[in-house]
Amino acid sequence: MVMMSPQLIGWVGRHILPHERQLRAWLRAAFPAIDVDDVVQESYCRIATLTRVEHIDDPRRYLFRTARNVVLEQIRRERVVSIEAASGLAELEQAPEDGGSPERVVAGRRALERVERLIEALPDRARQVFRLRKIDGVPQREIAQRLGLTETVVENEVARGLRRILDQLTDEERAEMPTRRKPAARASRTKERR
Repeated sequence: MVMMSPQLIGWVGRHILPHERQLRAWLRAAFPAIDVDDVVQESYCRIATLTRVEHIDDPRRYLFRTARNVVLEQIRRERVVSIEAASGLAELEQAPEDGGSPERVVAGRRALERVERLIEALPDRARQVFRLRKIDGVPQREIAQRLGLTETVVENEVARGLRRILDQLTDEERAEMPTRRKPAARASRTKERR
């Protein structure tokens, strides 16, 4: 039996345990055929054997990588790899980063589904214009030509559609929406103007 030092116990409590729920959710989603409890327990056992933790700059990532290695070893040990396990291998290579925690991914999907329903609820022309401009990225001028509208009408339909969608979202749903990052050059120009 491995005896953990009080320092390691404290470190695990502060830096590892808070991520267990995310880890379990990710494992369940990526590998429905594995025993999540076994993987989590084995991950903790491996962490318990550490003699020092100073070299771990991202405990969350370390936990996910440890669990990833446990799953890979289990899959390698099996003579026949199940379809569910094989489908999860691609997900293993992309264990969620901080910004892509399972909760955030699920929240993002829910928000996307909600916005999709709101787009579908727009009047026909508004929906068509909004999809072409905001989803397909078709230039305003081209949309106007395709639909026999003026560019001003296209611009107004997009603005009205966006306003209708935003008006129907709750503050919580808006907070879950991904935001675009400003390109570095544009951001620096903005700072220079201030």
